[in-house]
Amino acid sequence: MANEPDIKTKVLEKISRGDIHRRPKVYFVAQVAAILMLLAAAFALSVFVMSFVIFSVRESGEQFLLGFGRQGVATFFILFPWAALALDVLLFFVIEQLSRYFKFGYRLPVGRALASILALALISATVIDLTPFHGALLSRADQNELPILGEWYEAIHASHKDQGVFRGVVTSIQKGGFTIAHDDGDYDADDGAWTVVAPAGFDVRTINVGDGVYVAGNIVQGAVHAYGIQKL
Repeated sequence: MANEPDIKTKVLEKISRGDIHRRPKVYFVAQVAAILMLLAAAFALSVFVMSFVIFSVRESGEQFLLGFGRQGVATFFILFPWAALALDVLLFFVIEQLSRYFKFGYRLPVGRALASILALALISATVIDLTPFHGALLSRADQNELPILGEWYEAIHASHKDQGVFRGVVTSIQKGGFTIAHDDGDYDADDGAWTVVAPAGFDVRTINVGDGVYVAGNIVQGAVHAYGIQKL
């Protein structure tokens, strides 16, 4: 406390010499406002990306892979939208850095502050996923009316035959299997028709023509030998 007058005197001397320039109050207000806007934008974008990840996994049917044994779990991790998750992690880093400009960022432990922000973002993302928001964007993407993010949404309903994952509508049923077709109207590589051989113990009678199905399997002699089948 005894050094405070000396510090104040030295600061005033530096200001009088021109070593330190006074800045108007509006400068600091504008700086805080700009940081708050960036913080809000980063948080909003983070919530959007997180809700997209949740929607993507659910809407694509990829969560079914977790019930298809070890091969299904391995395929789930291959198809998981890691790029979106990486973007979300980057946004959380930006949020953490921006929050340090405010006093609460120094008083709270970094771990606790990030955990609180993550919990709030997760709750917000879950709420958004319960709304028609992403479904509406997906519909626009299917009609080629969504710029920039269109490819993200178009990939949700795509089959991933290179990873042994197929989506489609049942067009015919045969003994021990059925045929599915996928056509989302964009004439790309994920469109096509496949014959599916059901795994042992699967009751083909639970499948009807016109049902949407999610199939995971291995292509053998042109047919998909499924190890997991789930109606959509």
